[in-house]
Order: sequence, then structure tokens, then C-alpha cells
Amino acid sequence: MRDADEFSSWIESRRLIISQLATMEAAIRDLGSKIDKFNDSAREKAIEVAKEAQSGISELNLRVAMLELRAKLWGGVIGLAAGGVGTVVVQLIMRALQR
Repeated sequence: MRDADEFSSWIESRRLIISQLATMEAAIRDLGSKIDKFNDSAREKAIEVAKEAQSGISELNLRVAMLELRAKLWGGVIGLAAGGVGTVVVQLIMRALQR
């Protein structure tokens, strides 16, 4: 009689274990799909941030290039003006010395 009770107890335990394993398998699959969705979402957000950063860097590079051009133009204008003023001053001094 005791063997029959142990056998029926083992069968019930086995059913419970199988039921719990099936529940755990479903939970693991659900968790796996949630992790995949989260990874996809995180990847998309990272791509968006990278695109925004690249756009910002491109805009910044353009602004720097424009400022460099302005600085070179102003440097050229100031150099030309300074050279012209220097030439005029030297010419005036040379004329003053020749008299």
C-alpha cells in the first residue's frame, strides 16, 4: 500500500514539476521577446542619437569653415590696408627726404 502511495505521489510531483517547467518556459520565451524588443528600441534610439550627433558635427564643421574664411578675408583686407598705408608713409618720407 505504501508503494502505491509513493508511486501516486511521485506521479503527482512529476505532473507538478512538468507544469512548472512549462510555465517557466513560457515566462522565459516572453522575457526573451521583451528583451529583443528592448534591444531593437535601444538600437533605434542609438541610431537616432548618432544621426543627430553627425548632423550637429557637420553643421559645426560648416560654421568653423565659414569663420576660417571670414578670418582669412579680414586678414587679407587688413594686410592689404596696412601694406597700402605703409607704402604711402614710406613714399611721404622719401619725398620729404629728397627735398
